[in-house]
Amino acid sequence: MSVLPTRERLPMTVGYFRLILRCFGDTDDRRAGLLEGTGVTDDLLHDPAADIGVFQQVRQIENASRIFGPGWAISRPELWNLPAHGALGVAVVSAPTVEDSLHVLRRYGHVRSPWFRIAVRPVARTTRIAFGLTVPLEVEQWRPMMEIAFLAVRAMAGTVLGRAPIEMAYHFVGGEPAYAQRLRNVFGSRVEFGSRENFISIPNAWRTITSAHADAPLLARATAELEDVLARLEFPTNFPAQVERLLRTMPTGRLDATAAARALGVSRRTLARRLKEAEVSFRELLDLELKQRAQRMLISGSMSRPDMAEKLGYHDPTSFSRACRRWFSDSRKD
Repeated sequence: MSVLPTRERLPMTVGYFRLILRCFGDTDDRRAGLLEGTGVTDDLLHDPAADIGVFQQVRQIENASRIFGPGWAISRPELWNLPAHGALGVAVVSAPTVEDSLHVLRRYGHVRSPWFRIAVRPVARTTRIAFGLTVPLEVEQWRPMMEIAFLAVRAMAGTVLGRAPIEMAYHFVGGEPAYAQRLRNVFGSRVEFGSRENFISIPNAWRTITSAHADAPLLARATAELEDVLARLEFPTNFPAQVERLLRTMPTGRLDATAAARALGVSRRTLARRLKEAEVSFRELLDLELKQRAQRMLISGSMSRPDMAEKLGYHDPTSFSRACRRWFSDSRKD
């Protein structure tokens, strides 16, 4: 699936990452497997104000699919029930009517998951809630997240209506997966595949229904918090931190500036300009990350110099040795 990025890969809440880790990382091996290659540390996980990059969340999704197989995301209601979605869930269910809830979804739906944007469109007798990808992802990467997003909207709708939203229909891009019957068991029978876009349809008649949990003061507090997050997403102030997060998720080898810019959804020129504005260069950030990785390898003592050189993307051990002398030799002279 080819999707052109329309916005930068921005930070997202670490809440979903923590939740997946809590639900599925029930052994040391599984926890390590879910964290592999994400660059997410225990300090970050325990920081209530922390966020991660979309690419780090995607890496965890890939790890979960590798460990647990297709369909893992629909097995744990904790991933989509209302408490998982913070201020967004509160704002959706406390809005006065379904129409107002749709406005909340359209404006703020991406603040916790910047990998998609929501559009709301009337189509004949139904209203379509469409999820458009904002970053280039393969089907195997976006499908588990889309399943969770659909189930989250279903849970919110059920809370707003005060009953099961049995009239909702769910449409997925791509062919029917092997676990399609499990999807239908969770969603209900109205699950279709082969659509041109990922969307949920609801009856137009729902739009005037009053929410069972309408609460104006609660809505005001929740939307104020969402506006703060939205401002941070639309006008990010710490671009170097996004680059650092990306570099921490590098597999064996290294990213060059072109690949890093592509992963962040910007041009190479924009990458260089925004880092220059922060008085740092991509080369400096990459060098620091390679130094930190090399230091960990040297301390562990479990790899040969040629293996370390290869893992860090050096063409030969000699180049790696020169880098180590530059990084670690004490150049101060008495």
